[in-house]
Amino acid sequence: MNITGEDYRIWENDKFIVECSIDLILWDKKTITNFQENLYKILDLICKKSNIILPNIKKSISLSFSGDKKIIELNYFYRNLNSSTNVLSFPSYFKSNDELFLGDIIFSNETIKKEATRDKKNLNNHLIHLFIHGVLHLLGYDHKTVQEAKKMEALEIEILNNLQIDNPYK
Repeated sequence: MNITGEDYRIWENDKFIVECSIDLILWDKKTITNFQENLYKILDLICKKSNIILPNIKKSISLSFSGDKKIIELNYFYRNLNSSTNVLSFPSYFKSNDELFLGDIIFSNETIKKEATRDKKNLNNHLIHLFIHGVLHLLGYDHKTVQEAKKMEALEIEILNNLQIDNPYK
């Protein structure tokens, strides 16, 4: 039995390494399994559609499937916002000889579930959208201006469309 309620996993293929911690008290195993099954297809699409030239080495991302408590702490510490959010991204760009670490992405289960329920979205599709959003932040995309937001949203919609997921901005 896992007393801490946390699980650590490494998902790896020839292009990507995804290291993740999962708060098993908050996250449903079915949701995590669905996410993992789509992970490499999503990452491949992001790399193809973003037109960002990345070195021909393995890309690494750290994921944390967490909750509001952790997100609020991080949001306050790094952004001086005392509130929850669905996802936070922290770009890194640390390159070793055989790997490029893109950064960290942290999800809040409670906020993601509330949004999915409120907006009548499929939870798995919403999580995939937020992952795409988070990875695009790691790659340098942002939405601080209207022009940046339109560019980022258009790319998210295109990637989601390739995954047969509806436009979340409708």
